[in-house]
Amino acid sequence: MLQFVRGARLIVHLLAGLLLVASVKLLPLLGRHRERMGRWWHRELMRVLNIRLTIYGQRSAGNRVIAANHVSWLDIPVLGAIEPTRFVSKYEVREWPIAGWLANGAGSFYIRRGAGGTKQLISEMSAYLSSAPQRSLVLFPEGTTTDGALVLKFQPRLFAAAIAAECDVQPVALRYSRTESGENIAPFIGEDDLVHHILRLLKAPSLEVEVTYCAPIKSAGRDRAQIALLAHSAVANVVAPDAIVIPKMTKAADAHQALAA
Repeated sequence: MLQFVRGARLIVHLLAGLLLVASVKLLPLLGRHRERMGRWWHRELMRVLNIRLTIYGQRSAGNRVIAANHVSWLDIPVLGAIEPTRFVSKYEVREWPIAGWLANGAGSFYIRRGAGGTKQLISEMSAYLSSAPQRSLVLFPEGTTTDGALVLKFQPRLFAAAIAAECDVQPVALRYSRTESGENIAPFIGEDDLVHHILRLLKAPSLEVEVTYCAPIKSAGRDRAQIALLAHSAVANVVAPDAIVIPKMTKAADAHQALAA
């Protein structure tokens, strides 16, 4: 019975999100507040799904790029519930029904295929970060989701936006709990589809998520590959410290920082 009640609440909440999207289109001035509206929507979604957040560390002040490990579509509402921000997603998402409409309304940025698409995206991202204080963008630099046990290599290309905007990169580590029966239901991987994944979440009494804000990384004086290595080291040190392999770096100071992260 509880599952059906939560399912009904979820449907109502999705409709509320679509109403917000329509409001932003009809009243462009509301677009200035889309990050705050998105935070409200994500926080309510966490309540509907009974996902409980535990936050470690502190988000840094000023404009920044957030680099997080990627386990599930849940990563977006988890981070969106904590702070007003925008996300970078794959281009196909914008065409999805409901999820794509919500992502578009929230002002998401999209990765297009090809070098020209990346250059345009970096320009859009850096312009957004530079246009007002206290702005942030979330990247998932692994480029795919995992089961959360390890952190894949961080792809460096989009860190160029932080360099162009002269802002910090803050690594964030996400760790999801298992259910009481030991099931790892949070990961959205392989042949998973969104509907069946949501149904699994609705069946679970609750889900715990640990969000760890790591020390920010200065982009000044570094290239995107160095930033990617430092960000990966910081996140992996939280998610899977026993599996870390310290990569070679071009500067001794950066290697020292990665070991100490």
